[in-house]
Amino acid sequence: MSAASSLPAGVVRARVVSIATLATDAVKQRRAFECLTRPERERFERFRHDDDRWMFALGRQVAREMVGDALGMGPSEWHWREGSHGRPEIDRPATDVHFNLSHSAGIVACAIGRGRELGVDLEHLQRRAPDPAIVDRYLSPVEAADVRAQGPDWIQRFLLYWTLKEAYLKARGLGISVPLSDITFRLDGSDSARIEFHAALAGTDPRWAFQWWPVAPEHLVALAASTTAGPVVFELDAAAG
Repeated sequence: MSAASSLPAGVVRARVVSIATLATDAVKQRRAFECLTRPERERFERFRHDDDRWMFALGRQVAREMVGDALGMGPSEWHWREGSHGRPEIDRPATDVHFNLSHSAGIVACAIGRGRELGVDLEHLQRRAPDPAIVDRYLSPVEAADVRAQGPDWIQRFLLYWTLKEAYLKARGLGISVPLSDITFRLDGSDSARIEFHAALAGTDPRWAFQWWPVAPEHLVALAASTTAGPVVFELDAAAG
């Protein structure tokens, strides 16, 4: 029997939170740690850096709470599994709810929706500058031309395309072995995009929706969601401070 969800079928909802919310609050740290299973606590202890450790714990906490709320369950009453390429999935109960996680430079993002594949990706816009040579490796000719047209702002435009592609790959449960230059994003306005497939990926279903926002304030978050089951509305709760 499938577990019912209170989440509207046409909505993909994302939450963005910073580990700064835990930094000086022992109660919040304990609450995040207590959300972890025993194997996750062992993994938590293996991280070498505090920021990585708390991004892991906070991501687990936010996901468990969001999924639990959607299913009308406590955070520990549903079971988590790692699917293809580490994509997180709900093992039990049976449900049409899907979720995805991302983290970068102290920020965690979780997205949740029903009846459709979905992915979320975060990028830190102040990260070390990428090698310009990777533009042609990972972007299509159309995207690469757009990046070069940005002049000194090319890095942020490259990271936008990269974040959109990562969100799509995570939604599909695919790795970066997929030829990313055979994917083109056409930017629509200031916060949405269309996807096209070429060459080795020609014929791939293009029924996807994408949206992105600046957050936190040096991060970019992108959401991807299949629209084969109908249109989607994206909602963002950016409580990152």
